[in-house]
Amino acid sequence: MPVEQKAKILVVDDDPVNRALLEAMLAPLGYETIPAADGEEALQQVARQAPDLILLDVMMPRLDGFAVCRQIKGNEATRFIPVLLVTALNQPADRIMGIEAGADDFLTKPVDELELSARVRSLLRVKKLNDQLLDAHAHINDLAAQTGRLLKIFDPLGFILESGLAELLRETLFKDPQKGPEAVLVGMRDARGNFTGWLYREKEAGKGSCAEPVVLKLPGICCQEQDILYSNWTETAGSLTEYQCHFDPLILQRLGPVRNFVAYRSDPLVMLAFNYRQPVGRYVADIFRSLMTYSHFLKLVSDQIKEVEDAFLYTVGALARAAEANDEETGNHILRVGAFARLLAEELRCPEPFVRTISYAAQMHDVGKIHIHPDILRKPGRLTPEEWEIMKQHTVYGAVILGDSPRLAMAREIALGHHEKYDGSGYPAGLRGEAVPLSARIAALADVYDALRHKRSYKPAFSHEEASLIITEGDGRVEPGHFDPDVLRAFQRIAPAFEETYESLKD
Repeated sequence: MPVEQKAKILVVDDDPVNRALLEAMLAPLGYETIPAADGEEALQQVARQAPDLILLDVMMPRLDGFAVCRQIKGNEATRFIPVLLVTALNQPADRIMGIEAGADDFLTKPVDELELSARVRSLLRVKKLNDQLLDAHAHINDLAAQTGRLLKIFDPLGFILESGLAELLRETLFKDPQKGPEAVLVGMRDARGNFTGWLYREKEAGKGSCAEPVVLKLPGICCQEQDILYSNWTETAGSLTEYQCHFDPLILQRLGPVRNFVAYRSDPLVMLAFNYRQPVGRYVADIFRSLMTYSHFLKLVSDQIKEVEDAFLYTVGALARAAEANDEETGNHILRVGAFARLLAEELRCPEPFVRTISYAAQMHDVGKIHIHPDILRKPGRLTPEEWEIMKQHTVYGAVILGDSPRLAMAREIALGHHEKYDGSGYPAGLRGEAVPLSARIAALADVYDALRHKRSYKPAFSHEEASLIITEGDGRVEPGHFDPDVLRAFQRIAPAFEETYESLKD
């Protein structure tokens, strides 16, 4: 279990007796000391150890304390490390020289132990405040950078809250293994009032990476909305007993020891970051609150996207079903065509947005039939040439109905082109090969397979084997040349999945 790191103090003096004396004074105060015998070694140790404070002798050979101080304060990476000049020089000119070199304070030899303790504590407080300001600045930059990355790649329809939170935690809380928590538990209230959560841990200790989420059930977590909570315990003492109204004891048992934690609830989210490497206080709590606010924003975005998407898909389904109202009884035809199209797109390794879109866009392939008279749609037997010309217009009507909305662009492609054929023998435009959009080429095979499987007034229902044979070898009306060869091969590879899908969505 990580413990709080001791403050590191670099003690620089060319006299070993003086170094030993200072180290003997500092050790009982709980500080870690790093010795350096001259100015050059001091600069090496600063670069290597990143001390929290430097006790720096002035009168040293080769590189004196003033020169060392100027180099430290002139370096962007080290200029905020407090420098306490320890010197027997007590003339005003010497003090001015030290101030000009950038020294933060002075201590006169021989050193008084109480004065040393007071000045060290004061300078370490200053260092901590500077660190917190730098951390706050870095935190703001991290959130801004995360927001920038999210905006560049943001796909509203493909946004997954779990992944978004994982990336956010990876770039903020887990970024600095010396300061961040060991793990973070995120809980989210569902429609029934229960919480489902994810546990994010480092993949490897000290690597600052975030593990994949582990789904947890949190039935008793956070029974009421609360302000931020934070507390610290030693290695052997303490537990979350006093906060069990917020965290279910069974969940805490699964987490293991929980110490140095911050927790916050902002309905419907609750977040617990625990086992920080250092004790947490109001500053860490405030940083955590800002992270929680950002997470809450992601949750709101995710919920609104889902709500709008659900309404959109419902409308798409209603429109597709309305188009089939006057057709022959086709049952779940539109659902099956969408599912078949998705299977083919996945097998063809199409991008995820394409796969997601075609699963609903293909359901609207026959939306233009809403403009075809029921007498033609329901006519038993074959259509006359005149009736067939009218029927073929449903592709054009469908494109008109779906219009020019970018969100319905693929649905429009499919409605207009799902009766085009790869060999150019289709309608309405007689397009050939890749002139037919890929979405329409996929939907064409999906539609034909389902039509073959389903009984119509002019044909029987074929078995899966019979339908597959007709598609791959032809029967005079359906020929392999009608289909994109890549789509046809994809169908052959996953034909069993078509049969399973048909059976699961069969009327």
